[in-house]
Formats: sequence, C-alpha cells, structure tokens
Amino acid sequence: MSASLKERKEEFVTGLTGGSTIDIYGVTSVSIISYLVWSILKKKTSVFSDSNDVQAMVLDFLINWVLLLLSVTCYSNNIITLIAASMIPLLLIVLRRTKESGRKTIKINLTTLSSTQFTPILAYVTVYRAQMMIITCICILSVDFPVFPRRFAKVETWGTSLMDLGVGSFVFSMGLVSARQTIRQRFDSNYNYVRNLITSIKNSIPILVLGALRLTSVKLFDYQEHITEYGMHWNFFFTLSLIPLVANSFAPIIDLLSPIVTGFIIMLLYEVVLTKYELLEYILNSKREGLIGMNKEGLFSLAGYLAIYLNGISLGYTILPLFPTCKNLLRAIGSKDECLSNRKNRAFTVSPIKGLFILAALFHALYYILDTCYIYGVSRRMANSLYVIWVCAYNYTFLFGFKLVENLIWGEPQYELTRSENKITAVNDHRHKDCVPVGLRAVNYNGLTVFVLANVLTGLVNLTFSTIDMSDIMALILLITYCAVLSAVAFFLYTKRIHIR
Repeated sequence: MSASLKERKEEFVTGLTGGSTIDIYGVTSVSIISYLVWSILKKKTSVFSDSNDVQAMVLDFLINWVLLLLSVTCYSNNIITLIAASMIPLLLIVLRRTKESGRKTIKINLTTLSSTQFTPILAYVTVYRAQMMIITCICILSVDFPVFPRRFAKVETWGTSLMDLGVGSFVFSMGLVSARQTIRQRFDSNYNYVRNLITSIKNSIPILVLGALRLTSVKLFDYQEHITEYGMHWNFFFTLSLIPLVANSFAPIIDLLSPIVTGFIIMLLYEVVLTKYELLEYILNSKREGLIGMNKEGLFSLAGYLAIYLNGISLGYTILPLFPTCKNLLRAIGSKDECLSNRKNRAFTVSPIKGLFILAALFHALYYILDTCYIYGVSRRMANSLYVIWVCAYNYTFLFGFKLVENLIWGEPQYELTRSENKITAVNDHRHKDCVPVGLRAVNYNGLTVFVLANVLTGLVNLTFSTIDMSDIMALILLITYCAVLSAVAFFLYTKRIHIR
C-alpha cells in the first residue's frame, strides 16, 4: 500500500462527528424487522422446513445479512422504503390461516431442577447477539467504502455514530452471556472466586494474543491507523481481554453492591475524574509520551467499558433464569434452595419483558436529561458516562424489541413448575431451534471466530483494493461476497459441530 493511499484512507475516517441517535435506531431497526420477516415465513410457510435446502439457505442469508448491509449503505437515507419492501409482500402470508400447533408447556420438576435447566437457551437473546455480530462485521469493512455514510463511522471525540455504538454493544453482549456461568455456579452452590479468576486469566490469553497479532500486522503491513481511536498500540482485542479479568478480580465487591449499582458507581467516579481532575484534558490534549500517554484512550476508556459490561451482567441475572428470582433487578442469583424458597417474594422482581421495558425507559430518560442538561456530550473515545448510558439504553431497547417479536409470533414460553415425581424434568432446546434462523444460530455458535475472520478479510480487502475509490455498485458486490464468505464459514462450522469460540 503506497504512503499516499494510506494517508487518504486515514483521512477518510478522521475528524468525523457522527449523526443523530434517531438515525442510528432507524437503520438498526432493520435487524428486528428481519427477525419478524423470517419468523412469519417460518410459521406461515414451509420455505424453512429444511434448513439445508439451498433455497432456504439463500433466503436466510438475504434476510439476515443482506437486509442489514443495505440498511447501512445504499438505503441508509431511505430506511422506510427498505422496511416497506421487506414487509409488504408478507401481508398475504400474514392473512393466510395456518393450523396452529398449541403452545407446548414444558413441565419442570423443581426437586430435580438442574442449573442447566434453570438457564435455558433463549431464542431472542441468540437473535440479538447474532444480529449484533453481523452488523459489526458488516461495518468494519463497509466503513472503508464511500457507499457507507460517514455519519456512521466512529467519531473523532464527541458525538454518536453506529460504529461507536457497536463497540459498546459488543462489550454489553459479552457481559450478558458471561452471567450464565455465574448463575449456574451459584445455583449449584459451586461458586469459587479463585477458580473463576484463574479461568478468566486463561480465557483472556487467546484474545490478548489476537490483539498482539493485530498490532504486529498493522505495523508490519503499514496498514492505515486511527490513533485517537484507542492509541498507538492499543486495539479493541486488548479491551475485550481485560474487562472480564478486571470484573472477576473485583467480583466480591461487585456481588456485594450488585453489578448495576457497581456499574453506576464506576461510571460516576470516572466522570468525576474526567471532568474535575483534568483527565479529560490529558486525554485530549497531552503529548503522547510514555506507554500510558501513547495509549491513553484505550487504557482510560476501560472504566467506561467495565460499567457497560457490569450492566450486561446485571441484565443476565434478570432475563436468563427459567423464572424470575428474588430482587432480580438488583442482585445476583443465589443457590437453588434460595431461589426456590424466595420464588414468591416479588420485591424488585420482574419478568424479562417487564425488566427490559423498565430498564430501557429508565436509561433513555436518564440519557435525555443528561444530554439536554450536561455540558459534555457522548464520547466513545473516553467511554464517558453519557456513552455508557446510551449504549445500555440501546441494548435494553433492542432486546425488548426482539422479545416482543418472539412473543408476538411464537408466544411466551410456558413452563409448569411442580414437585411431582411423575412430571417431565427436561428443558429441551426445541424452541431455540424452531424460533431462530439457522444462519443466526451458526454465527452465535462461533461468534468470536466470525469476528476474527471478519477482521482478517477486512485487512486483505484493504491491502488488495483501493476501497475509497470504488463505485457503490462494485462496493456492494464486494461486500455481499464478504458477507457470504462469513456466513458460509459460520454455517459450515455449525453443521460440523466445530466450536472454536
């Protein structure tokens, strides 16, 4: 890559100010629409009866990958048209009468209830995580083409953009799913702080290696860099590796205060240090001297990302268990005996859909107040308080949206809890398979692998093509091919039951 082309590419993603949050919500709402479209086709037709059928696979790809790609590129200024084009052909299908198979009730024996049964796989969470991964993979390559609006690329310092939101959402999702293992350990009275800390250290090493490989390849191939994003050496893989490790290190304190309260405390303390003790001035204007100075954005933004991660964990405690547990909006899950004995205690206890609605409304109200009254705006570069609140508000809202679609099309899962010995005790995953597109299950099965492959392909494309000079049509052809490769690899690994990470 010539130096001039490298400089042009760096300039292409530098000094940006983002766009409106309404615009971001509009284009990403296509992810919920795509799940609605797939669910209607699945329930009302036989097109997805065989997931290995070529027609079904292509349609799955078009709905769950191409629609999202179009929403952030050529239809980004005309989302209503894209949504209408997706939904109008379904009207006749919606009106068609089909034989309704009665909602299956899963009978649970509380006496023999296991921790795995207590935390079943949730269809709408799988859809949310996979769609988030897909749009992230789309954006990291699309941003290098003119067809991708500059308002969606990461802002320089202040403002909101789609890619800024994606980084925080990735961390939020990571916190959400990490809660499952903790719930199971506590349910089985098998939680061990030291063991979990050692495990988190082991889990962080592969991601640290990926970060080191990315850093080395960027320097080796003279790849374009945006230094104010994380710093001169830091990258997102380092952030991903350290956040769970920090959270596990302070687990006793987090459990004592609750994850959501701890997240608020960290967010507020960090904001005070930023604004009252000149950390903000240091990050924005100081010279890049020493290892800390050269990577100040990546190092100090860890506080904000940790707050986001803890909010994800807190939500996991609310929505992942089989039934609402005592004070599930505020506290961690207890042992099996504690969960069962306090099942009728409704203080600060909500169902998943109510919890999502309350949290979405609360965080959006808080965001609106701060955005209106506070002197500072959203800054992904520093991961400040307004950024933390915005990311959490968005993820609560879209999880609520996916849950609404699931309930609307498939109905709320029905469980019958009993202590009778002659009742079925298995919580199977038939609903997960029936209500989630196979393409999304495949992405979710090897999420980190898909993300790493997307980064590798992005690098190869940028080293091979002058992306900033490419026409919109050629860019879309290349981007669709890129998405097809990611989808095909994910599907192959899933069908062969090869789980990397």
